[in-house]
Amino acid sequence: MAKSKKIIPGGNQLLSKRAEMFLPDQWPAYYKKSKGCEVWDLDDNHYYDFSIMGIGTSSLGYANNEINDAVISSISNGSMSSLNCHEEVELAEKLIEIHPWAGAARFTRTGGESCALAVRIARAYSKKDVVAFCGYHGWHDWYLATNLTDGENLDEQLLPGLKPAGVPKQLQNTVVPFKEGDIEEFKAIIDKYGDNLGVVMMEVFRHGLPDIAFLKAVKALAVEHNIVIIFDEISSGFRLNTGGLIF
Repeated sequence: MAKSKKIIPGGNQLLSKRAEMFLPDQWPAYYKKSKGCEVWDLDDNHYYDFSIMGIGTSSLGYANNEINDAVISSISNGSMSSLNCHEEVELAEKLIEIHPWAGAARFTRTGGESCALAVRIARAYSKKDVVAFCGYHGWHDWYLATNLTDGENLDEQLLPGLKPAGVPKQLQNTVVPFKEGDIEEFKAIIDKYGDNLGVVMMEVFRHGLPDIAFLKAVKALAVEHNIVIIFDEISSGFRLNTGGLIF
């Protein structure tokens, strides 16, 4: 770990996988093998991953045989080309079938990139700059800009102490947080920003069951005030049912 920190800022590529998030100087930062819910570190210590499973992405377990076979077959046919892989069309069709409210699908590489793209599209559609948000939505400029206004704005969303260094100061006052379950705070944001508020981005749920009444109340206010609403289900999608929550 000491070696990695000398050549990689933070020691790895993802904040949510850093040893400091769990047990500094004791957490095994790197693995050699994984299968099902079992993990082996570089010293061959054996662990059971009974909680986060690849930050929630590995719902079928590590090194699933069926998925491995499909990936190996794809690699043998070439994993890169100047042409597009035909499977993306099949995947888009399946996603639209699962989510009939969607008219099209667009793929991104990370959750933060997905949120940034969604906010840009929503701002373009609404022709308004101010975004209200509830929850954690990545590390891009649009999101961290809220800490330009108040350095503690993100403290109750998930990760406290995030610095907006490098975020353009012109983005100050363009992003406003509200707390999960506090519909009065969201109403106050609508009253304060009025017609300048064009987008609301929120997680459906993260650590507990979703507050359906709260989600419906936010959605109703968004529809009433012509605000584009985005449900960020990067951490919740496919967890309770196939696809996202529908209400």
